[in-house]
Amino acid sequence: MVVVLIASLITWFFLRDTLPPVIRIGTAVQGGLYHEEGERVAEALRQRTRHEIEVVTTSGSQDNSDRLRAGEVDVAIVQAGSDSLQGLAIVTPLHRDVVHVVVRKELMTPTAGDNQVALVSDLAEKSIIIGLRRSGMQKSARDILQHYHLTDVAELHEVHFTELLRDEDQQYDAAIITTGVENDDIGKVLATGRFGLLPLDSHALVRRYRHLDYHEIPKNMWPPVPSVAVPTVTASALLVTREDASNDFVKVLLNAVFEDDLLAHFPTMFSPQEARDLAPSRLHPVTRRYHDPFGQYGVMHTVLEGLAAGKELLFALGAAVYLVWDRWRRLQEKENLEQISIQKERLDSYLERTLRIERQQMNITDPEKLQEYLDEVTEIKLQALDSLTHETLRGDRTFSIFLMQCANLISKIQMRILNYTKR
Repeated sequence: MVVVLIASLITWFFLRDTLPPVIRIGTAVQGGLYHEEGERVAEALRQRTRHEIEVVTTSGSQDNSDRLRAGEVDVAIVQAGSDSLQGLAIVTPLHRDVVHVVVRKELMTPTAGDNQVALVSDLAEKSIIIGLRRSGMQKSARDILQHYHLTDVAELHEVHFTELLRDEDQQYDAAIITTGVENDDIGKVLATGRFGLLPLDSHALVRRYRHLDYHEIPKNMWPPVPSVAVPTVTASALLVTREDASNDFVKVLLNAVFEDDLLAHFPTMFSPQEARDLAPSRLHPVTRRYHDPFGQYGVMHTVLEGLAAGKELLFALGAAVYLVWDRWRRLQEKENLEQISIQKERLDSYLERTLRIERQQMNITDPEKLQEYLDEVTEIKLQALDSLTHETLRGDRTFSIFLMQCANLISKIQMRILNYTKR
């Protein structure tokens, strides 16, 4: 038995996973959020591995996928839905990339006449920035344009949206920008005061594209833009590597993301809990084990790998783990069903409250009283978004109806306030 143990340990030592001698991280253009996150991950990897780390500037997501498959980079940030992940594996979701439809303000006012842009469909025959070729930003832009049948009736420019800051001749009317809200560049563009944001048909887009999720850009996200909350969609930014990446490499990447204070630098980055709950397809097996509720593989797992020859012991341990896991799974399913039931009752309560306000405000002509109802509806909506967090419930049709009911009621009360104020 001792000889078998020693032989197993020697085999493990010589065949264990290793890290690339130079770790190359594919990001995007300099100054963008992907590049900034790549720099932070690189710094964390330098501290953990003492390896040489290289941050590679690229066009974006599709370019990163190609470079990963070609072996030009070892890990990269890729926007969900931007390209096929064939041959690749997801290390972890990082954050939500938000779609911003940015338009020059002078085109959004009635004084623009026939050129006025109030809806995305009004961008026909307009000059639109859609992002660099082979970028996830351009893929999202083309998806949006296709939904609105604008692909062949608008003038599209494959340049980065920061060209808006240098567009003194007003060559560009709009830009479709998909990026995290922490991207300094989007903040700089909107801080100029020359641009506004258009709403999207969020629910229709979510139905059409599986990788998209409903989102709402809150009022004054970049004061004073937007002046009201703007419905839009998001796609997850993913940290991706090749399917054949070593287990050790994936482990050190996960540790660099979740254990080296990246959340302090990027507040909108997914927490470990949020990343686990998203559970995207093509998730690397090491990531699934990393988030396993019984704990990560540590020293004990390494020792057990060296005891691979002890089949009987491993079989007994496996059976015990399975029984514990099965018991835990059943408890989780029961708890999950209970949580869904509780949240559905809350959702019904929120719906009833909005319907009550709908009836009460109908005969009210006092703008101050209408403002109270408007504030109450907004508070109900915020409470619902804060408390109704279960993924299954958020995908339920009733939840979508509730959001639409809130949006319609808010719009209706705002119009009534405006009309009675003018009088």
